[in-house]
Amino acid sequence: MLQHTAPQRIAAAGDRLSSINWVVVIAATLIAIWALTLGSSIGMKGGWLIDANGVAQNNDFNNVYTAGQFVLQGEPGAAYDWERHKQAQIALTQNPNSTFFPWPYPPMFLFVASLLALMPYAVSMFTWSAGTLALFALPLWRIAARPAHFAILLALPAVWLNTYVGQNGAFTAALIGLALLALPTRPVLAGIFIGLLSYKPHLGLLFPIALIAAGQWRAFVAAGVTVTALIVATILAYGVAPWLAWPGQLEQVMAIVKVADTPERLQSLFGLSMSLGIPTSVGTAAQFALTLMLVAGIAWTWHRKDIPYDLKAGLLATAVTLASPYQFVYDLPVLTIAQAFLLHHISSAGRISAIDIATLFIVNACVFLFAATSVPLGIVGCAGLLAFTIHKIISAASLSRPPATATAHDPHHGGICDLKA
Repeated sequence: MLQHTAPQRIAAAGDRLSSINWVVVIAATLIAIWALTLGSSIGMKGGWLIDANGVAQNNDFNNVYTAGQFVLQGEPGAAYDWERHKQAQIALTQNPNSTFFPWPYPPMFLFVASLLALMPYAVSMFTWSAGTLALFALPLWRIAARPAHFAILLALPAVWLNTYVGQNGAFTAALIGLALLALPTRPVLAGIFIGLLSYKPHLGLLFPIALIAAGQWRAFVAAGVTVTALIVATILAYGVAPWLAWPGQLEQVMAIVKVADTPERLQSLFGLSMSLGIPTSVGTAAQFALTLMLVAGIAWTWHRKDIPYDLKAGLLATAVTLASPYQFVYDLPVLTIAQAFLLHHISSAGRISAIDIATLFIVNACVFLFAATSVPLGIVGCAGLLAFTIHKIISAASLSRPPATATAHDPHHGGICDLKA
């Protein structure tokens, strides 16, 4: 009979403990999804998409569908007319007390909305939710080091919170994930994905910094060309009126956000300051200072050649969730992309420790419980993941040095070439 040495027995015990930890994480995330689904079903009588009378439920997708209807009616600018858009959503839900969801997006997103409005409401929302979830799963699968990691990441609460209400966070996260995957070897394609992210420009603020710091000029130019092409296409399709109306819409949305009676839903440092009763001017200054620090951190990290790419990508994806004051929980699926890159790095470097697992579990618990208190816990999770990533980067920068055989200008050195083909 084969005899095992003491180190072998310890290693085997460690493997079993690691397996148990993963089982606990999987079970906990599935329970969280079950609780979310049950709670939402109780709160939305008659169904997920439509009620018992076949009328649209009052949810976040309504502004997309009604904006698309305006486009099909030949009035794309009406999406930015506060009162007309509100009345359209009331007509859709047949409920004069339904929540109004304004249209804060630039006109290029009207292309998507008009395509979705071609379908009946229930089919449209299901197509959007399922389609963006599938698109989100694509980079997640490519990044994940193991199939088990992919399953766990896909079960995390942020993407399901987004999917259930028909929001666009999964779509945003998919674009960011695909861009970061393509950047080392296909920079032009990465630039196109980054350019498409301009439909939510406040979430793309840090990408030009990263591209410049890394010397990714082809991606930078491709992103600029993509944005320019989208602007020209919308002007040709809808005229300049929607572009002239968009800034005013943003001002109205931000004015409402500043006096909201539920500031904990705003998952940013600005939202945290509001929830704590701190004056708006102080919260704005704090948010600006944080954004500047993130810009400096991204520039430093992406300029370095001795930091693994998956850590750079994870830092950028995490920083996206903290750089803007206008950040809601439905924007946080990108946090899952960040965790995928981090798990890939940790798996490549060695065994995933219990501390790693506990940290990621706490991060996602904060996201899941975002509305449980008067404090926006989502930003606490984002900040926790940022600190965790910085710790990994400092360790990599101090312990890892490029081997003598690697060229100093090799942009792929440090992790991305290890991702699954």
